[in-house]
Amino acid sequence: MTFSSQVALGLLIAATVLTVVRAVRPSSSIGDRAVAFDMMTAVIQCGLFVGAVVIGDGILIDVALVLGLLGFLTSVTVARFLERTNP
Repeated sequence: MTFSSQVALGLLIAATVLTVVRAVRPSSSIGDRAVAFDMMTAVIQCGLFVGAVVIGDGILIDVALVLGLLGFLTSVTVARFLERTNP
């Protein structure tokens, strides 16, 4: 594993910790938690990309792309739900 991949994984771990803190705060609204979980999906997706580079396996790229599509659909669904419940 190269130095740059170690730095990238370290920054992704820091982003994960900050995102989890944001999601589990008691004063968070549903919108804040939805954004935090969307960010968590993006961090996992970036971790899969870094893992694909380190391992050299292309299947992780496919998994990351599917995860990105599911994260987008989830964000749109939550946004529509919040739009209808909060006039």
